[in-house]
Amino acid sequence: MTNTEIRLFGLGCNLSRNLHANMQRAAKELGLEVSIEEVSDIQEMMDLGITAIPALQIGGQVVASGQVLEVEELKSLLKI
Repeated sequence: MTNTEIRLFGLGCNLSRNLHANMQRAAKELGLEVSIEEVSDIQEMMDLGITAIPALQIGGQVVASGQVLEVEELKSLLKI
């Protein structure tokens, strides 16, 4: 999987930054090129049913909300 579109929903807090860093590390360890778009639009979050941040969307599907996934968890999601 290359050029995977990833959207990270958050407001620039420590949790969002940690999730972003973990995602970059997971992608690097898998040898993937990813584009991580940071989204802070609260209305868009509500439209997607996101009730807690940080949240993560991979390939158009929200895969996590309200938690910072570890690198190994993210690697599993990227392999799908």
